[in-house]
Amino acid sequence: MKSIQTRLNSGLGLSLIVVFVLLGIGVSVSFRILAEGYMLSRLEHDAESLLASLVLRSPQRDRPRDRPQDHGEREPELRADRLNPVYQRVFSGHYYRIDIDGQVLRSRSLWDQDLNVPAVGVGTSAHLRQTGPEGQLLLMHVARYRKAGADVRIAVAEDLSPIRVEVRRFQWRYALFGIVALVLLLLLQRAILRRGLAPLSTAAQELVELERGERTQLRDSVPREVQPLVRQINRLLATLHQRLQRSRNAMGNLAHALKTPLTLLGQIADREDNFRDAVHAAQARDLVEKIRTLTERELKRARLAGAAAPGGRMQLASEIEALSAVLRQLYRDRAIRIDIDIPADLHLAADREDMHELFGNLLDNACKWARSRVRVHAEPHGTGIRATIEDDGPGRDAEELERLNLRGVRVDEDATPGYGLGLAIVQDVLDHYGGTLKLGRSTELGGFRAEVVLGGCCIAGGNVLDGN
Repeated sequence: MKSIQTRLNSGLGLSLIVVFVLLGIGVSVSFRILAEGYMLSRLEHDAESLLASLVLRSPQRDRPRDRPQDHGEREPELRADRLNPVYQRVFSGHYYRIDIDGQVLRSRSLWDQDLNVPAVGVGTSAHLRQTGPEGQLLLMHVARYRKAGADVRIAVAEDLSPIRVEVRRFQWRYALFGIVALVLLLLLQRAILRRGLAPLSTAAQELVELERGERTQLRDSVPREVQPLVRQINRLLATLHQRLQRSRNAMGNLAHALKTPLTLLGQIADREDNFRDAVHAAQARDLVEKIRTLTERELKRARLAGAAAPGGRMQLASEIEALSAVLRQLYRDRAIRIDIDIPADLHLAADREDMHELFGNLLDNACKWARSRVRVHAEPHGTGIRATIEDDGPGRDAEELERLNLRGVRVDEDATPGYGLGLAIVQDVLDHYGGTLKLGRSTELGGFRAEVVLGGCCIAGGNVLDGN
């Protein structure tokens, strides 16, 4: 789905384009109608002027005095002083034709051409377009009159080409103005939308801060339309935090409640007089130990958060140093040296207890099998981290490492003591976070090597790292 700003910009931009196009068409049509209306008004005035200039003269020299005057013998002529000179220039674009009782007067501008004039009734007029001399598109006004008992039909026409040229010029000017105005409106609209959607950008930034663990809730100072969503997110965060705390408290209480009965069962199994033979006592001890191991594993697995809690943020170097200090005390009789190579500004947006389970088990396994040295290294990797924990112990042979790295093989079911439960918890944590675990042999120290890759939770220098 496109962003809201993109969708609004596209919709409003398209709407503005449609409005400008329709407005341009409407203005162009209106301008043409206005120009042609003005031209028709001028043609009507010209027709009336021609009618006023028309003179009907009767020949006097050949008519006997006792013979009455015959209208059909009258000779029509126009007074030259009242004619517009434009009608005298050949193909000037202004033409007229006068029909009087079968006689025709045509403007000199027609030269050897003629006009096709339709019939109209006396006292009526008509407007039409037709093709005139040299292919000119003419606008014609035709009217029929009665003057001095004679039937007069006057047709006046004018070339529309100049009007069409002006209309095209107007359209080009309007198009240029419209494009400039449209660009300015789109830029103004973009600025208004950015300002209007700024609170959403602030909410998005707060979500990033929430992911980095820099805040526990979103501020509700957002537009009224978004407030229900922000409040639901805050309510969901609070509910998830409460459920996680209740789950961990319940698991802790269960572990404490099971510890004492399991201890008593172990003590009873240690007293071989309660059994008929030592074999049954050994079986009982094995069963008690298996119950204890399975219970501890499932309790630790149930306590995993599986994601960064709201506001959860940890500095990896200090946390690893704290775990290493505990292990140095635990293995002080062997004087284990733990080297830590982790940038001080490397933070994880992850649950602190989950990371303690992850790195604590890996460090514990390394210290358990190391001769004298353990090394921890971590660095940013894409949007997450890559961490390696190595020791100088005996390590594992290639066949065992290959089997441990097979997908679907549960490392806690491995027969080798010391690696099963710890690596099982590590794998469970990585499954919750979408991480990977790769086991191998250290090329420098020669012992066991565990490589952990966690994605999407690394924060360096206060900023979430972008993937390469």
